[in-house]
Amino acid sequence: MFAFVKKLLTLSLVVYLGVCAALFFAQESLLFKPDSQVANKSAIFPEATEYRIPVNDTLSLQAWFRPPRHADAITVVMLHGNAGNLSTRKRHIDNFRDTERGFLIFSWRGYGNNAGIPSEAGLYADAQAVLDWLNHKGIPDTHIVLYGESLGSGVALEMAAHRQFKGVMLGAPYTSITEMAKRDYPWMPIELLLKHPFDSLSKLPQVTEPLAILHSRDDRVIPFALGKELAEHAQAPKRLYDFSDRGHTGFTKTDLDTALTWILEQ
Repeated sequence: MFAFVKKLLTLSLVVYLGVCAALFFAQESLLFKPDSQVANKSAIFPEATEYRIPVNDTLSLQAWFRPPRHADAITVVMLHGNAGNLSTRKRHIDNFRDTERGFLIFSWRGYGNNAGIPSEAGLYADAQAVLDWLNHKGIPDTHIVLYGESLGSGVALEMAAHRQFKGVMLGAPYTSITEMAKRDYPWMPIELLLKHPFDSLSKLPQVTEPLAILHSRDDRVIPFALGKELAEHAQAPKRLYDFSDRGHTGFTKTDLDTALTWILEQ
């Protein structure tokens, strides 16, 4: 009987370790879901100009940029979520259309027609390069509002922790990918396995610009409780826009305009 129990425990341990290993090696495919098919800009954002923004000597990012109409107008920079690419965000581009302010959207490394492999550090470097490029175009951080959505919300907070923007908007954000993974795999040693924790909560003490958080209680991808927790720990000025029927990132033009107007009034 003892031998049988020993074999059963050994087999269980082997299976458990095997599942841990599978999760460790598959985590990038679970977290990053790029689409290599890029629709034509003329059908999605015709008034924008396409650029290749250099990140380093071997990597550049596809970006669509419509500059602001005058020097005092803001520019919204969108940091999109974990799936698709810049051309799969037509709804967002339409929602942010405005006659005065600028708008820039780009694809992460490994997304769309960009080379590279996505990672937490890589996405931070991509956003940094895009913002530096805008600075060189004559648009300072103080004239930029970041809109980070879903996975991109963590990148937005990383940028805001080290730079000073006009404001930051977060759509369906999380406290950390570690916390998200713990909810999905409560029996796994997530802290030991996760290579891309995206710890947004830890960045909040360094985020001092106006922060608007939009989240819906019926979000089945990122629980509303995580966005609420971020709002509770954020520094003022801050505002949580609490919805009940927007699902995951289904925010309307009115929702986004309301949050953006609040930021500009601070």
